[in-house]
Amino acid sequence: MPPDFVIAIDGPAGAGKSTVARAAAEKLRGFRYLDTGAMYRAVTAYLLRHDGDPTEAARGLELDGDRYLVHGEDVTSELRTPEVTADVSRVSAVPDLRRVIQQKQRELTGCLVAEGRDIGSVVFPQAQLKLYLDASLEQRAQRRHREYPETPPNDFEQTIEKRDHADSSRADSPLVCPEDAVRMDTSKLTIDEVVEQVVALAVERLPQVQD
Repeated sequence: MPPDFVIAIDGPAGAGKSTVARAAAEKLRGFRYLDTGAMYRAVTAYLLRHDGDPTEAARGLELDGDRYLVHGEDVTSELRTPEVTADVSRVSAVPDLRRVIQQKQRELTGCLVAEGRDIGSVVFPQAQLKLYLDASLEQRAQRRHREYPETPPNDFEQTIEKRDHADSSRADSPLVCPEDAVRMDTSKLTIDEVVEQVVALAVERLPQVQD
């Protein structure tokens, strides 16, 4: 196996990127899962605690196993709060902050299943396998509702629409589907079906990754 093999999974909010990437990494020997979106969420969570410079906060970001630390503060439990979700697009649009986090991502070694919104297009443009997961707005809102049933699906539709616009229209590293990515509509697929397809595509490119 080469020392570095990257499976880059991009796509909008609620398309299933995190769940699929995590499951695929578990099935592929020697791979680890990288939730790049959580890195931006960690910085956002820290900035909600403290007034400060976003780029300086990003410089203090560290990954400690499954924990996300910013200048030594563990913000892991706050990554998926509504407050962070509402503010992460604004924070992640800061160009200098993005440069810092993208560099931290590129410095990782080994075999990765990395997911986010600029992984195949900007962070790992030479990734051996690029995928772009998408789904209908209704399906994406329903998925968020299943995670957080106390919030009505319609509220999620509005939040996701705003996030889609912010991610795709930002000047720096906007959300796009890389030209060489395999595009997958997950609206009518189960997570297991999507994971099966991702693993099969990886095995085609590097047969020895399969157990």
